[in-house]
Amino acid sequence: MKCNEARRMVVPFVKKELSEQDTEAFLAHIETCEDCMDELDIYFIAYHALNAMDQGTHHEYDFKKMLHEEIRSARRSIIRHKIAKASHIILILLAELLLVFSLLMGVRMKQGLSGDTIFERAILRMYMRQRDHITEELESETSGETEIESEIETEMMTKPK
Repeated sequence: MKCNEARRMVVPFVKKELSEQDTEAFLAHIETCEDCMDELDIYFIAYHALNAMDQGTHHEYDFKKMLHEEIRSARRSIIRHKIAKASHIILILLAELLLVFSLLMGVRMKQGLSGDTIFERAILRMYMRQRDHITEELESETSGETEIESEIETEMMTKPK
């Protein structure tokens, strides 16, 4: 920022009419430019001394201390605003990540419930093979029992009483 621009901002700064962006640029300039800082100092003292006289209060003021406090307050306000912006952006990103995570987990849960996963299909095949094998064994045992029963019956019939 050039001195001409900074000097045009002295009055709006003292009256607290500058935007946050302009205030930040103005404060950065007056930190490095003694001439502009002196002009700010003079105008600040004149403005607040006239206001005190208009209000009828005639106390002793430390205008330099008031100016430095005003500058510190403006800097704190800028920092708080930047932190709030950053926090807002971070919260939005976290919400988006949570939404994506929830969607992915929902899809996985749906796949798990419908048996669409490879692992579940493999378990189902193994279960069906085992069931078929047990069924075959039971059928062969049952057919073997009926053969034995029929042999016993024929023997009993052929034996004389």
